[in-house]
Amino acid sequence: MTITEEKLDQILQDLELIKNHLKIVPDRDSTIDDLKSSISDYETYAKEELKLNSKTITNQLSILSRFLYHCNGVINKESVKSYLETNESDSWKSNQIKALRRYIRDFLKLGNWIESFEFSKTKAKIKQLPSDQELLEFVKNLKGESQIAFLLMYTSGLRIGEIVKLKVENLNFEINSIDASEIHDGNTKHSWVSFTTVKMAKILDNFIEENYLGNNENIFSVNSRTIQNNFKLVSEKLGIHLTPHMLRSIFTEKCTIAKIPDKYIDALCGRTSPSIIAKHYTDYSPEKLRLQYNLVEPLLTL
Repeated sequence: MTITEEKLDQILQDLELIKNHLKIVPDRDSTIDDLKSSISDYETYAKEELKLNSKTITNQLSILSRFLYHCNGVINKESVKSYLETNESDSWKSNQIKALRRYIRDFLKLGNWIESFEFSKTKAKIKQLPSDQELLEFVKNLKGESQIAFLLMYTSGLRIGEIVKLKVENLNFEINSIDASEIHDGNTKHSWVSFTTVKMAKILDNFIEENYLGNNENIFSVNSRTIQNNFKLVSEKLGIHLTPHMLRSIFTEKCTIAKIPDKYIDALCGRTSPSIIAKHYTDYSPEKLRLQYNLVEPLLTL
C-alpha cells in the first residue's frame, strides 16, 4: 500500500468514527411486514429509551398505526407525503410529523430524510379570554366535582391532568399549598408546588370531610374527559368558549397583572424543570412561592 493509499485509508477510518459518533446513518427506505409487532416494539422503545409519558405514547401509537395501515407498511418519502395529504389541518400534520420522526428516524434508524417534512409555521392567535363575570356565570352552571375542579384550576394554575390525580395528602391547609411535584413520571411535563385561595381551601376541606376521604385517596372520582365534556356542555349552553386549559392562561394573566416575576409564574404553573428547582431551591421553596402567591390571591375571587 502506497503512502497516498494509507492516508486515504486513514481518512476513511476517521470519517467512519465521526459518523458513528454523530450517529449519522444513510437514508434508506423500509417495508414493515408485521405492523402490530413493530408498533409494539416502538411502544417499548418509547417507554424505556425515550422516557415518554403514557399519554404521549398512546397518541403516538395511534398515529403510527394509522400511518402504517395507510401505506401498507411501506416507509419512504412518497408514502409519508401521501399520508400527510389525507388531512389539510396544519396542526394535525405537525402532530403526525412529530411521531413519525421518532419512529422513522430514531427507532427504525432510516436516516434523516423524515426531517425534510417540516412543521407548519402558523401565526400566533390572540386568545380572547372570558371576563370575570362570564367566569362566574360559567362556574355557576357547572355541577358537583366539575365545579370544584374549575375553581381549583382557576385558583392554582394547575393542569386538569394534575387536578384529577391529586390526593388528600398533597394538600397543606396551613399555607393552602398543593404539592403536585410527584404527579408526572415522564420528561415532557413537570409540576411543583402551587397554592389555592382561603375560600377555595375551605371548599376543599368541607368536600373532603363530607366524602370521608382518607389521606391516600384521590380528591376527585371523575376523570379529565368527564370534566372536559361538562365544560363543553356549559360552553354550548351559555355561548361562552372556555376549556380547562384556558383557566391556566387566565391564572397566568392574573399573575402578570399582580406583577409576579415570570420565573415564579412558571414555577406555580409547573413550567420549571426539577433540575432548576433543585439547583435554586431557596428561590423556589414553598415559603418563597407563597409570598408570591399572596400578590395574586386577591385577583382570584369571583
